[in-house]
Amino acid sequence: MFKETLPLPLLSDEFLDQVANEINKLYGWPFPEPTEVPENSENEK
Repeated sequence: MFKETLPLPLLSDEFLDQVANEINKLYGWPFPEPTEVPENSENEK
């Protein structure tokens, strides 16, 4: 997932919760993302 590309200081539980909430609002995905989503999908943003 996109975690590997983010600076480690950002990977707090609070930050990840915010990311999960934004993903849910934008795409309706559960978190973690479904396995059918390509691993490189986050690079298209």
